[in-house]
Amino acid sequence: MSTFNGKELFLKRESSWVERLEKSNSPEKILVMAFLIVIFIGSVLLSLPITNLQKPVSYLNNLFVAVSAVCVTGLSTVTVATQYNMLGKIVMIFLMQIGGLGPMTIIAIIMQRNRKRMATVEKRLFATASGKSDLYDVPMYIRKIILYTLIFESIGFVLLSIRMTGVYGMKTGLFNALFLAVSAFTNAGFDCFASDSLVFFAADPLINFTVMFLIITGGLGFMVWFELYDLAKQRRNSGNAISRVKKRLSVHATVVLKATAILLASGAFFFLLLENGNQSTLALENGFNRVLISLFQSVTLRTAGFATVYIGRCTRPMLLIMCVYMLIGGSPGGTAGGMKTTTAVVLFKTALNTLDSEHSDAVVSHRRISPTLLRHAFTILTLYISIVFMMTVILTVSEPSMDLLPLVFEVFSAIATVGISTGITGSLSVVGKIVIMILMFVGRLGPLSLYMAFHKEGRVATEHVRYPDANIIIG
Repeated sequence: MSTFNGKELFLKRESSWVERLEKSNSPEKILVMAFLIVIFIGSVLLSLPITNLQKPVSYLNNLFVAVSAVCVTGLSTVTVATQYNMLGKIVMIFLMQIGGLGPMTIIAIIMQRNRKRMATVEKRLFATASGKSDLYDVPMYIRKIILYTLIFESIGFVLLSIRMTGVYGMKTGLFNALFLAVSAFTNAGFDCFASDSLVFFAADPLINFTVMFLIITGGLGFMVWFELYDLAKQRRNSGNAISRVKKRLSVHATVVLKATAILLASGAFFFLLLENGNQSTLALENGFNRVLISLFQSVTLRTAGFATVYIGRCTRPMLLIMCVYMLIGGSPGGTAGGMKTTTAVVLFKTALNTLDSEHSDAVVSHRRISPTLLRHAFTILTLYISIVFMMTVILTVSEPSMDLLPLVFEVFSAIATVGISTGITGSLSVVGKIVIMILMFVGRLGPLSLYMAFHKEGRVATEHVRYPDANIIIG
């Protein structure tokens, strides 16, 4: 005779609510709901007197900070260092961590502590939330995300503590190092000790290279790190040469690594070239510091939001180039935002293929880019450009006294969840702040995911129907 204990009843109920939730909502809609809930809780906590050093600011400003923290952006209408106390900053650490990993990832870890197996509906839900393309071994994938996050943030914390404790003392220095490590790895871009980001540490190699390391590791995507670790382990066990191991990298990892290297190098080159004569940024620095500052600004455009110079003092050409790099963003499956490096590569390769009539297919790493992938990439680009244009128009109406370029820069920074600003964020009107919050939320979830969350299935044409070609003159 079988028994049915309390734990089995709990697990049955736990599984049933997930199934009911997914039956009534798509995975994308559940993800949107999870983010909204975390943002609301965070905004309420930041509004409490016990989390503020000064008199609490308006709820709208606290909501703005909560949205920015959960959407790992870094734009802020208040100075975190002087507005929130230790408890408020701890709340922000949790908001950044949850936002970087994703609320559903945290829920998955809690559920896995109670049982060993995960239902198919749950795998589909959490795979969507964590950026996994298939349902193979989702529980292990999520556990590895948590493990790698702890490892990278711990390394950053130790390295940052060396400098922070010397500048701010033991207790405050350790906390600042923890806050900065979490903020850098999640690409949030917040700091808790200054009003001018990391300008004070512009010439400090330890702080610069540690923060850059954390930004890059978070922005590459967990899938790439898992693959690099597996290949390194295979090489250690088999003794294969590095050149042979590199050939085993997947197309995705190859594209991500190459695109990241090219963007980082070119971004640093453009900053050094265009800011070299600017006395407000590079002109007064020595040769090493110029290279260090240029490299840091290039890395932070990967959607991190830190800065070691005053961005508002950069030249106009550099600000425009920064908008392009911010829009590209980081890589899929990580903590970075933007269109993603892989999308940019697919679009670029397709453009080259169009110009080269000798090849009928766009090719990346000796692999053909499928038409479905092309449509996906062009859809993402169209959505981003459309949203940027519409929101910029709204800001020009709501902020008539501000110049166009700072507004455009703010829009790109928000939708790409970068977080660097020319200094206008705190001066925005109520409408302007709401627009930026919407952009940060759209950027974190992705415009395509948001569309899928609220799109109702309509009539779908059967696959065997093929319409005649349209004779339309292009160009």
